[in-house]
Amino acid sequence: MKKIYSRLSKQVLDSLVVIILLTLIFAYNDRKEVTTIASWTSNVVLTFVVVTLSVLFLVLGYKLAARYYGNTITFKLWAISREEGIFSMKAYHIPLTKYFGQILAIFLTLISSGLVYFTAISTFSGEIKSKRKKFRQVTGYESAMTSIMGLVFSFMALFFFKSVGSELGVLINTWIIVGNIIPFSSLPGAYIAMKSRTSYIFVAALSVFLLILIGVLSIKAAVAIALILAVILTIVYFRYMEYKGKIFGDRF
Repeated sequence: MKKIYSRLSKQVLDSLVVIILLTLIFAYNDRKEVTTIASWTSNVVLTFVVVTLSVLFLVLGYKLAARYYGNTITFKLWAISREEGIFSMKAYHIPLTKYFGQILAIFLTLISSGLVYFTAISTFSGEIKSKRKKFRQVTGYESAMTSIMGLVFSFMALFFFKSVGSELGVLINTWIIVGNIIPFSSLPGAYIAMKSRTSYIFVAALSVFLLILIGVLSIKAAVAIALILAVILTIVYFRYMEYKGKIFGDRF
């Protein structure tokens, strides 16, 4: 019981830290010619609400996917493992601190006066929910699908904020999505890339094309065109990179 309570408390704390950090990142510069304490505070409060809703959408996607596979997930701060830090130092002579992502996010915000965003500060870990399945591990496929479901719900949040005319909501969810497709360390994007490079190319391409097109087209048109472009790019990658064209024969 104490272990469950401790894990839940850690998850709540990490979620609050993620929300607060993202709020500061997006509210640091309110983009007004004249900034007063009242206007900046009002902007922080609004940003906090939008960020909280956006993070809840993301976590809900994770939770639903994990529940479908009979797993449970823990939403947490992304942290560099000790092994990754040692490898980086030996290979590149670059010291990666445990909370490298969070430090980088704050650093970029400060030096750019809030005009550059880095949102890869959170991730998740999965566990088997039922004790009767204790000998089964969470598979790479399940982790990848959980990551994808998080992206789907972030896009749902983006579409919602776009439909109500909230530029702030669109901005925040755009960068949350970008952060979650980075294939590095234990970030959500890495779960997809580790399972299948081809699947990652499709998901990443679809996400990027959709983020670009959503600003100039309707949601339906953007989804349709982004899907077509992502399929074409994935086929090209699959042929010329993954199998170097051999799978289709010499005629191609």
